[in-house]
Amino acid sequence: MPFATLWHRMPGLPGTKPLTAVVLLGLVAATLLEWYWPWGLLFLYWVAAGLRWGEAFLIEPISRGRNPVLYWSITAMWAGFGLWTLYADLVWRLG
Repeated sequence: MPFATLWHRMPGLPGTKPLTAVVLLGLVAATLLEWYWPWGLLFLYWVAAGLRWGEAFLIEPISRGRNPVLYWSITAMWAGFGLWTLYADLVWRLG
């Protein structure tokens, strides 16, 4: 078995979630550069994922079927934060 395959199959080792690691480093870099629009994109990604899978997450998973009021409140909050962050950062930079 190739080393790369073995590395990705071993749980708990750094690098087993390369996309997450790249996004995490990107968010740290964006924050240091005072670019907040990537955070807005992340919020909107959470909205899309929540709508697709029927779950939102805020401290704990919230199911659309079991807790619809909480689910839609969290989803609306993520959408509002995402749009607000994109608007505030991009309008300031482009305007």
